[in-house]
Amino acid sequence: MSTVLLASAIAFLVVTGGIIAYLVSTGARAGHERLTSVAVQNTREQIAVPKTDWPVERDHVPIITNLLRRTEIQNALQLEILRAGWLLRPSELIAIIVGAALTGAFIGLVASQRWPVAILGAGIGAVIPWVMLKTRQSSRAKALNAQIPEAMDMLASALRSGFSFLRGLQLIASQMHPPISQEFFQVVEEVQFGASVSEALDNLIDRTRDYDLELMVSAVQTQLEIGGNLAEILDNIGGMIRERVKLSGEIAAATAEGRLSAGILLALPFGIAFVMNITNPGYMAPLFTTSLGHILLLIGVVLMGLGAVVIKKLVTIDI
Repeated sequence: MSTVLLASAIAFLVVTGGIIAYLVSTGARAGHERLTSVAVQNTREQIAVPKTDWPVERDHVPIITNLLRRTEIQNALQLEILRAGWLLRPSELIAIIVGAALTGAFIGLVASQRWPVAILGAGIGAVIPWVMLKTRQSSRAKALNAQIPEAMDMLASALRSGFSFLRGLQLIASQMHPPISQEFFQVVEEVQFGASVSEALDNLIDRTRDYDLELMVSAVQTQLEIGGNLAEILDNIGGMIRERVKLSGEIAAATAEGRLSAGILLALPFGIAFVMNITNPGYMAPLFTTSLGHILLLIGVVLMGLGAVVIKKLVTIDI
């Protein structure tokens, strides 16, 4: 590789990485300032969550925002971002994906001087932010699920003490840690801005997709319609959720070996290819330089994907 190409690749990576890091850090900094201001205002003497006029953050990619405006794509992307707890606009997420794809394509083109490899690099680059998003969603969902029993107990205690349901949600939003405090704070905000309690709880289920929260919401909505002892119902649901969480941990321990085996099997072809390329340079070149090699690579990627799906199904047990 010539010095000019190497310098160009480094410069491109620095610029693209800087843009991506700026978008992510700006959103995270804005969210941190908002949550910090809420934490300062919510003291133990004043549980109510006040309405706050947040400053409107500048849109870094208004062109993409205008293209996505009032489309189903924008709504779907916004929901995915909310489930991950990221404070980004859908247009900014698309900009990050495009930037990562261009970076991957440039690296593949500079490294191999072949367009098929550049296209493959673009695909890999575009997938990486989406994988990070899904990983963040999974970790946040697990943390949220672990906090639900404690939130149920706190809400039931608040109801027995004479608090209203909405004030009990305010107590959870001010006293518990994220992510559940953020979700219930959002519910309170929606109610204060005019939504009904039932609508705000339905939006909570759409954001979290948590089965245990759905049980709680169903109980609350039923109680709002026909009445009943909501505190006792929440205690029963909380006990059931604790047993589910305990059983989920036991299942995770029992399937740990299968998940480790899956990771090794999926990483093994890449590790062998890397070692072979070092010990015998040029041995695997036909895979990347011939039509038959491209077909074999495509077949291998498809089969690996199918294998990953099958293993995922085997080690995933619904409870």
